[in-house]
Amino acid sequence: MTIKKRFLISYIGGIAIACVSLVSIICIVFYVTTGKIPSPGTLYKTFTQQRSLSPEEELAYIKLRGIAKSDPDQLLTPSGELKDTIQKFEAESLGVVVRKQETIAYYSQELVEKSLVVHFPKFDANNIETRGTIDNAGRLYRYMKFDFYFSDKIPGSLLVLKKENNFLEFMTKWGVWVIVGIVLIAIAGLLFLNHLLKQTIIRPLENLGAGMSEIRKGHLEISMTDSTKETASEVKQLTDDFEKMREALIHSTEEQDKLENNRKELVASISHDLKTPITSIIGYVEGLLDGVADTPEKQAKYLQTIHTKAISLNELIEELFLYSKLDAAAIPFHFEKININEFLQHIIEEFQLQDNQVSLRLSNHQEIAYYVLADRMQLNRVFINLIENSLKFRAKDRPLAIQLDIFETEQSVAIQLADNGQGISREQLLYVFDHFYRGEEARPTNTGGSGLGLAIVKQIIEMHEGEVEIESELHQGTTVTILLKKA
Repeated sequence: MTIKKRFLISYIGGIAIACVSLVSIICIVFYVTTGKIPSPGTLYKTFTQQRSLSPEEELAYIKLRGIAKSDPDQLLTPSGELKDTIQKFEAESLGVVVRKQETIAYYSQELVEKSLVVHFPKFDANNIETRGTIDNAGRLYRYMKFDFYFSDKIPGSLLVLKKENNFLEFMTKWGVWVIVGIVLIAIAGLLFLNHLLKQTIIRPLENLGAGMSEIRKGHLEISMTDSTKETASEVKQLTDDFEKMREALIHSTEEQDKLENNRKELVASISHDLKTPITSIIGYVEGLLDGVADTPEKQAKYLQTIHTKAISLNELIEELFLYSKLDAAAIPFHFEKININEFLQHIIEEFQLQDNQVSLRLSNHQEIAYYVLADRMQLNRVFINLIENSLKFRAKDRPLAIQLDIFETEQSVAIQLADNGQGISREQLLYVFDHFYRGEEARPTNTGGSGLGLAIVKQIIEMHEGEVEIESELHQGTTVTILLKKA
């Protein structure tokens, strides 16, 4: 069943329940007060007959009833004092009717005789039913009746009438049409609500469903934003959520395509970087086998080259293995509170023992102690990679100088590593953290680098929930800034 039909049934059911509840309450109240089971007839009689008399009605009824008991024949042709009395009552909007047998002997001027003959209530010698409502030419009158016998023993009746209130008369005449009108208005209201429901809920949901069908077919470019102002807020929220999901799917698809392209580039880069040293090794081995190296000096040179290429190949494989494990989050990180001043000072001492020609200095390392949360081993790899990168790309016209600075931000500790090496051009600066990027189109390996050093640095720092930034100027030097969380 559709939502539209469910809402329509809910509307009709709500109206029906309200009507049944109202009728039930009326019936219960009627039964409690009267002790009778209500029906349309009893309700009508109760509504019309059980009325209290007005003073004018009661006075006229009592006087005329007394005359009917003592001298009923006077009522046939009122004269003298009786006529004045009746005219006085008629001046107070009361009507008087006298009937003898089936003939109307007297009636007030505003009444219609033919209608009185047709609708006159039945004779009741016991006067059990003395009140009621009578229709006279389309107008309702509330009456009080007294039945008696004239002197000739012919039954007679006396009616004292009062025009019924306009509401009851209106309901009697037009009640059916009023009910029909109410029903038509209710139907019109249901149709309007149904139309409103369609505009604000059904149609936006249908549009949303059509959009989802297009997404299922792979057409992610179709927007689901609903521009209709009348749309229900809940449906708008649902549409907005689906629109966000569509945008997330587009982003995910783009990321997937990007990852696929990166994978292809990675495979191509691996193939290139593995093939170059292997080709060299094969060439030198074949030279040895073919006797090209015919002297001990040449043989030693060939073997030394093979050894160097094999070491480079092994280092490339190790870095590639590390990069892939970091990319797959397969390396566990053990974070601890580290005094970054002492940590960097220890790294500087190790490098100074290996290369005395490099000026490696840590400024203000004893003034303030800075603590960070980090994995000691992986953070050590970060700075080794950065320092080795500076060593590989040192300037040829001046000795290499590397300075490490530490300063504090609001939420992080920043470590800056600045060198005076070759520097990086502005065009290449955007790609230095990409894997296998060395900054030259021909990708030479004479520097001994794999192109994975800075990519590994970025991965490790991101695992620390930190950031790495790089600034450089060609032929002037490079500055790398690492931001780590405070401990």
